[in-house]
Amino acid sequence: MGSVGFGEIAFIAIVALLVFGPDRLPELARKAGELMTKAREATRSFTDAFDGEFGEATGPIRSLKADFEATKDELRTAAGTVMDLNLDVKMGDQASSKPSEDKTDSRDLNGERDEDGAKDEAGDQEPDQPSGEKSSA
Repeated sequence: MGSVGFGEIAFIAIVALLVFGPDRLPELARKAGELMTKAREATRSFTDAFDGEFGEATGPIRSLKADFEATKDELRTAAGTVMDLNLDVKMGDQASSKPSEDKTDSRDLNGERDEDGAKDEAGDQEPDQPSGEKSSA
């Protein structure tokens, strides 16, 4: 069930004008307005009577509803953050899949380049010595 749009209201007004004529239409509109006012008052009085009779019983329910709405809003915010992070990760994956030049700097732990330009695995050993032997220098 949706709300009534402008087109539907215009159609109803044209049909009412054709059926009832221009002389009776203002009187019918006035009576329809009065009927709507009475319906709103009846609804309001029923709601007030219900709240007065069961107000204490509905208090915890209203409190739970407010907590539920707050939790729902927090979850929506968190879901939006997760979606943003997921998008960032996907964009990062796309950027990393592009071929790029390897511009790595091969320096040892002291920040100095090795003789052949490659970093030693242990960081303090000479490149041409086996990993088990240490340099005597």
